[in-house]
Amino acid sequence: ASRGIGRSIAVGLAKDGHDIVGVGRNRSDLKTLEAEIERVGRRCLALPVDLSTPTGPEGIVDPAWNWQNGITVLVNAAGLLVRKADPETDATDWDRTFAVNARAPYLLMQRLGTRMREAGGGAVVNIAAIAGQIVTGAPAPYQASKAALIQLTRYFANRFAPEVRVNAVGPGYVRTELSQDWLAEPANMQWAEAHTPLGRIAVPDDIAGAVTFLASERANYITGQHLLVDGGWSVG
Repeated sequence: ASRGIGRSIAVGLAKDGHDIVGVGRNRSDLKTLEAEIERVGRRCLALPVDLSTPTGPEGIVDPAWNWQNGITVLVNAAGLLVRKADPETDATDWDRTFAVNARAPYLLMQRLGTRMREAGGGAVVNIAAIAGQIVTGAPAPYQASKAALIQLTRYFANRFAPEVRVNAVGPGYVRTELSQDWLAEPANMQWAEAHTPLGRIAVPDDIAGAVTFLASERANYITGQHLLVDGGWSVG
């Protein structure tokens, strides 16, 4: 929640009436998020954690749950993309990517989703990607890990129903720190915009709007879905 799409989602959910448990690696960025959440009249608990480690997800379960005696919405927004050509990608790159993009969401859904179901209900929203559903120019580990997250979304939607709804949002190209270097190349930017029918690259708030909808009662009859928020990329 300390930057990029995750930060926009945290602020969007706060404006929608939620108190926020913000997870990220950078303590300073999380403190800035805390202040921003408080300015919109909600509370925020910052939990500095590295979700790429085997124990990272487990370490936030009890503090997050016990802060206000439960959780009603879980958003898995942490993401990692290692930009290397296939011949240069090694097992470490693969494992790091899957640790953040698939293993951490799985462990958090497994532990917190189960508690949410036992407590009476809630909603989970995972940040997947068009690359998990459509072959793009992203590295293979990233595409495979996001495909795994989409399938985990479907799995837990089935397992946790009817108490907990589980959905995913699939962004196209978004202006974040993850993509800024790639988009800084004029040829890449022109290519991405030309393949997007809406004619522009998304900003994090575009994704946050979809997440707040899926987390709300307005989406009470939606579960197991991967909502593409890609400016039309998938149909262009």
